[in-house]
Amino acid sequence: MAFRAYWSPSSEFVSLRDAMDRLVADSFISPRNLLGSVGAGALPANLFETADGYIVQLAVPGIDPEKVDVTVKGATLQVKGERIAPQFEQAEQIWSGIAQGTFEQSFTLPAAVEAEGATAAYEQGLLTLRLPKVRSARAHTVKVTSGSAQPVIEEKVSSGS
Repeated sequence: MAFRAYWSPSSEFVSLRDAMDRLVADSFISPRNLLGSVGAGALPANLFETADGYIVQLAVPGIDPEKVDVTVKGATLQVKGERIAPQFEQAEQIWSGIAQGTFEQSFTLPAAVEAEGATAAYEQGLLTLRLPKVRSARAHTVKVTSGSAQPVIEEKVSSGS
């Protein structure tokens, strides 16, 4: 017995929930979509959030840390740099899988950060950026009291990075 499949126009519709899920997934935390490209592909990146800020890691092996520029403004992070191809005497390159040349990548963080408090460290091919949130974006605790007392707002402050 042969199975016959019929096309139905309603099967082409995407639910609103699926469309919104795809929109949110493609709009925010995906570094491959938000970062530009270097050579044949984007630099691998991780984004972490703490109570006080964000930690961004970029895999940049083989890049001289002195040739990397990091710019932070509001909620925008921009990383520029250059990977210089090694030169070997009396050698001809047959193939290359390591991107080389200049790169420039930027992406938008979920909230604004304080550029003055940003730090960058390069170790074992990973560039780690610590970006503190602006005070208004940090978590606050409001103590609930009984009676007509005014509420007390306390800021959660971490002891270190």
